[in-house]
Amino acid sequence: MDTQRNDDISKLKFPDDFINKIICGDALQLIKKIPNRKIDLILTDPPYGLGKEGVYSDENLTTFYKILPECYRVLRDNSFFITFFSTKFLPALFKHNPFTYFWQIILYCPEGAVRSPIGITKYMSCFVFKKGNPKIISRNRDLFIDTPGKLVEPDEGFIDHPTPKPKHFIKEILRMFSKEGDLVLDPFIGSGSTAVACKQLKRRFIGFEINKRYYQLAQKRLFRVNL
Repeated sequence: MDTQRNDDISKLKFPDDFINKIICGDALQLIKKIPNRKIDLILTDPPYGLGKEGVYSDENLTTFYKILPECYRVLRDNSFFITFFSTKFLPALFKHNPFTYFWQIILYCPEGAVRSPIGITKYMSCFVFKKGNPKIISRNRDLFIDTPGKLVEPDEGFIDHPTPKPKHFIKEILRMFSKEGDLVLDPFIGSGSTAVACKQLKRRFIGFEINKRYYQLAQKRLFRVNL
């Protein structure tokens, strides 16, 4: 099984203990074990308000800001950094950000019903940043439609996570910005969609998840792909 939990990160060695594994632990510590410029693509959904003691304020983006320089360090030159981000906090995405803005991709969610200042939001924003001058692998579009049903994957059923990202959309992103064999990092892997999509598209991956329950969920999803 391509998963791992290790409470003593000092024993972890790159690449054997990282590649094609989901590790349960603090991303801020784990990413420091990755050498410079080893990652071909970073694709993630950062936590809003997540600190060492858990979620304590929606506006707190300390963890995200702290990991950005490390993401820049481990990402290869001329590569992409792609992140989901809340529309509510959009201006904060550009603060303390070492990457250069490239484009925005929208995931339209017909079944979505997230409350917002204007009423109901029915889309997710995915922002593409770059380090250097990378080239898109496969041109596509910047508007996609979510899979049917809230929190449901058609081939898996209900995903017990508050914000699972549909893996069919993750696959579209991977096809656009990575090649087979590329190494993809998701430092906040959540329900594991990035790992599952990478496995299915023959990309290598590294995933970190601090929440033990979500780590176990991601582990189970990845295990099913291996069957």
